[in-house]
Amino acid sequence: MISSIGILSTWASIIICLLLIYHKSQFEREVYSRLLIFNSVFQFLLLEVGLLTDDFSVAYIANHSASSTPTLYKFASLWGALDGSILLWILCLTMYLLYQVKRFKNNLSKDYENKIFTVIILFFYGFIIFQSNPFAGCVESGTIGCLESTLLPFQQLDKASIGRGPNPLLQNHPLMAIHPPLLYIGYVGLALPFAITLGSFMNKKREDWILRSREVARISWLFLTIGISLGAAWSYEVLGWGGYWAWDPVENVSFIPWLLCTGFLHSSIVQTKNNSLVNWNYVLIGLMFSSTIYGTFITRSGVLMSVHSFSNGPIGQYLLLGLFISLFVFLIMGWRNEIYFKKSKKIAYLSGKFGLFTINNILLSSAAFIVLIGTSYPIYFEVVNQRQISIGRGFYDQLIAPIFLLLIFLMILGVNTKIKSTNIKTVFEQEYSNLIISLIFALILSFYVIFKPSVAITFILCLWLITSIIHKTLISFKSKNRFSSDKTYWSGQIAHLGIAILSIGIIMNMTQSYSSEYEIGSGEVVYFNNQKYNIDEINQIEYEEKRVLTLNIKTDKKIIVPAINIFKNSFQQGISTPGIERGILSDTYITIKSIEGSKLKLIFKKNMGIQIIWMGLAIIALSQIWKVIYVFNKK
Repeated sequence: MISSIGILSTWASIIICLLLIYHKSQFEREVYSRLLIFNSVFQFLLLEVGLLTDDFSVAYIANHSASSTPTLYKFASLWGALDGSILLWILCLTMYLLYQVKRFKNNLSKDYENKIFTVIILFFYGFIIFQSNPFAGCVESGTIGCLESTLLPFQQLDKASIGRGPNPLLQNHPLMAIHPPLLYIGYVGLALPFAITLGSFMNKKREDWILRSREVARISWLFLTIGISLGAAWSYEVLGWGGYWAWDPVENVSFIPWLLCTGFLHSSIVQTKNNSLVNWNYVLIGLMFSSTIYGTFITRSGVLMSVHSFSNGPIGQYLLLGLFISLFVFLIMGWRNEIYFKKSKKIAYLSGKFGLFTINNILLSSAAFIVLIGTSYPIYFEVVNQRQISIGRGFYDQLIAPIFLLLIFLMILGVNTKIKSTNIKTVFEQEYSNLIISLIFALILSFYVIFKPSVAITFILCLWLITSIIHKTLISFKSKNRFSSDKTYWSGQIAHLGIAILSIGIIMNMTQSYSSEYEIGSGEVVYFNNQKYNIDEINQIEYEEKRVLTLNIKTDKKIIVPAINIFKNSFQQGISTPGIERGILSDTYITIKSIEGSKLKLIFKKNMGIQIIWMGLAIIALSQIWKVIYVFNKK
C-alpha cells in the first residue's frame, strides 16, 4: 500500500511541477507551490512510516532497514542510500521554495525565479520517477532484503522476511540522525541564489538580486558550517582513528561550496556598497550551485570508495547532464548581459577594505580549486589509466595551510581597515600594541608546547587576531552606538574570532598529539602520559541488532569504555568505538585495534586541542545565527 501511494505521489509531483512552471497568475503560483511542498512533506513522512513499521514490501526499506534496527536509526535510514537521500534533497528544495514564495512573494522577477527553481525540483523528481524511486515495490525478495523491484504501482509485491539493515556506520552514533539533514539544508540551499540570479537576469530586473542571493547564501553557509562541524564530530566519535578531518573526497565536496560561499558573502558586500565585483559575484553563484551538483555526483554515483559514501547508483550521468545544461544556460545568460557587467566599477584602493575582500576571494577560490583538483584527479586518473592513485593529506596541508595563514593576516588588517585606501603604516601603528601582546602570549605558550615554525607563525597570527578583535570590542563598548552601527561587520568579527580559535586547536592537534600502541592482557596495567590505566576483562553485550564487546579501562578518576560493535546483518568487520577521556586542552583517546585470544591490541592517543576546535567551530556558527535572526526580524 505504501509503495503504490508513494509512487502515485511522486507522479503527482511531476504534474504539479509542470503546472507551477506554466502558471498564469500569482494565485496559481501560491496554490501549486503549496501543493508541491505538501506533497514532498507527505512523501517524506510516508517513507518514514514505512521504515518505522518495517514495511519490507518496499524495496528500499527491505534493503536499508531491519526489524532489529533501533527506532532512531530506522528514521535516519531514509537518507542512508541513494533513493532516500534524493527524497531528502527534494524535501529541502521544497522548504526553500516555501521560503522563496513567502519571503520574496512581491519580487519574483515575473516568476522566472520561481520557475527556474521548480525546474531544479522537477529535475530531481525526474530521476526518482524513471530511475530510483524510494517507493519502488519489491517483486522478488531474497533470503535477506529485496532482489528485484518495480517502479509501477498496484503490482503484486513480495514482502521480504528479513531486512538488510542500514550500513553499520550509519547506526553507530546518534549524530547520523542530525549531521546529514543539516548538511543537506546548507548544500541544497545554494540552488536558490542560482535561481534568483538567473531569473533576475532573464527578466533584466537586476536591482536587488545580489541582496536576496546573499540573504539565502548566508542561511546555506550557516547550515553548511553546522553540518561540516557535526560531520567532523561524527568522524572523531565513530571511526576510531582519533581524527576529525581526513581530506576524504566526500568531506572535500562539502568544503568546496563552503569556501566559495564564504567568498561570496564577502564579495557581495563590495557589490552592494560600491557596485564592484558584479561579474565575479555572478560567476561565484554559478560555481556554488555547480559545486553542489558535482559533490552529489561524487557522493552518490559510486565513482569512489569512501567511509562517507554509502551508496552507488545510476545517478552519475544524470547529474553530469544537469550540471552541463545549468552551466551552459548560466554562461549564455551572462553573455547576454555583458553590457550590465561592464558597468561594474573597478576596485579603486587595493589597500582599503574592498581591496582586502578582493584578495580574500582570490585566496578562498584558490583553496577551493586546490581541493577540487585533489579530489577529482585520482578519479579521472583511474578512468584513463585503469589504476588507482591517492592524494594524501600532505598535499592539502602543504597547499591549504599557507592560504589560511594569509587569510588570518587579512582578517587582522580588516579589523581597522577603512573602506577607502588605508595607510599600511597607520594600520600597523594601531596594531602595534596588539602584536606585542600576542608575541608575549606566544612566548609564554612556547614553554608548554613543542614549538616549530608552523606552530609559532600560527600562534602569533591567531593570538594577534584575537587580541585585535577584543581590543576593537572594548573600544566599541566605550562608544555610544556600541554594536548597533554595523551588525554585518560584527558578525564577521565573531566568525573571525572563531576561525582564530579553530586554527589554534588545529595546529595543536596536528603538532602536539602523540600515540602509543600496546599489546596487553586483561588485568594488566598501561602507563600512558604519566597516567595509570587498569585493563579489565572484555564484556559482551547482546542486542537485537548487534553484539558489543566492551572493555572497562579504569583510572583514578573515571572509567573509559572503548568497544567493538559487530552488527548481525552486516558482512563488515566489527566497528571500533573509541573510549574518550575529555579534557579542556586534550583528550585521551583509546581504541581497541584487535582482540587475539587473550591478548588485546590497544591504541592510546593524546589528542591535543580537540575541545578548542569544537569551541572555534561553535563560535563560527553562532556568528551567523545572530545575523540571520537580525535579518529576519528586520523585515
